[in-house]
Amino acid sequence: MRTDRPGYQCRANKDGSTVHYWSPKRAVKGAPSALSTIRLGDGLTEEQIAAECQRLTAELRDELVKLGSPPTYDCTIASLVACYRHDKTSSLHSVKHSTRIRDYEPSLRILVADVGARRIDALRSSDFKKWFAGWKKKGHRRASGAIKLLRVVISYGAGERLIGCAQARDILSDMRFEQPAPRTVAMTYEQCFAIVAKSIEMECPSIGFVEALKFETALRRIDVIGEWAPVPGGGSFRWSGLMAKDISKDMILTLKTSKTGAPVSRDLSTYPLVAAALQAYRIPDIGPVVIDEDSGKPYWENRYTEKFKKVRNAAGVSSTVWSMDSRAGAVSETIEATGSLDAARDLATHTTTTMTRRYARGDGLEASRKVALARVESRPKTAQ
Repeated sequence: MRTDRPGYQCRANKDGSTVHYWSPKRAVKGAPSALSTIRLGDGLTEEQIAAECQRLTAELRDELVKLGSPPTYDCTIASLVACYRHDKTSSLHSVKHSTRIRDYEPSLRILVADVGARRIDALRSSDFKKWFAGWKKKGHRRASGAIKLLRVVISYGAGERLIGCAQARDILSDMRFEQPAPRTVAMTYEQCFAIVAKSIEMECPSIGFVEALKFETALRRIDVIGEWAPVPGGGSFRWSGLMAKDISKDMILTLKTSKTGAPVSRDLSTYPLVAAALQAYRIPDIGPVVIDEDSGKPYWENRYTEKFKKVRNAAGVSSTVWSMDSRAGAVSETIEATGSLDAARDLATHTTTTMTRRYARGDGLEASRKVALARVESRPKTAQ
């Protein structure tokens, strides 16, 4: 029995791959039963799995020692992050679980690892500039995310009247950092069709069904595959998302989007890509609509991403095309076909056309041609 990866558990998928977990109850004797098992990332090496299990176990032991007592603020960034994590009134505990795991936690770990020892009451604008430049070398989005969370935790500290935070917040509020360039890639109909076809060939038609549904309806991925999240107050993860009952017998899909709560109705029988995907994928009679063929359960987001990449690559679609780009493809195609930004906004359930423009790809040439033709057709014939 290996002792270098405390709390380790695993489960084999039907495709031969292995899912790795860390169980707090197995790692530390006497750990609270309400603590959730954590799924480790896919593709980790044996050494990385051991390191992650050791890190999580060490953190748990440290938390158990301090159980019941809040972290002590000593003016360092690391102590501020600890207070921010511990305080149930902080914004960390009000965002969606997927947002916390995907956006907040990675940036908080960067702050603690890279600048955690720095005293907040001694910071200058030059420090923030140097940090951003250093993070940017490892990725512009990484740098932007770290600065964004630094603003969040320092604002939290200022609100709690912690020493140095108000002054640091004032310095940061006057600073502007270069934003990463917006994505310019949109999935095309041809690319989506290729992914649908290849997913059927690879016997994982759920991938093609999800991408077809997103491309045709402009729904977000989380609204299609759902989300696994811990139960409030502790306990195992539970899934919530699109259910079979949300699609009627005549193929009318109705739901409220997870981001804004906007009501959505879509007639799936009118979408050719969805029809192509449903030649191989069967919507269950009850329960979640999208099921991972390997596990027989709804997808975890990282598992879906990895599987999508395999299908996309096998389909000969460029690696620059991401799953999220099917939504941009839906918006772009709508604008080109109708010449209407409002129509694209309604399809994507955006509250403003400003957001819709961010999803629109291309130079607008085709849309401008349609508008020009429509204007000519509307003019009196004698004036042409």
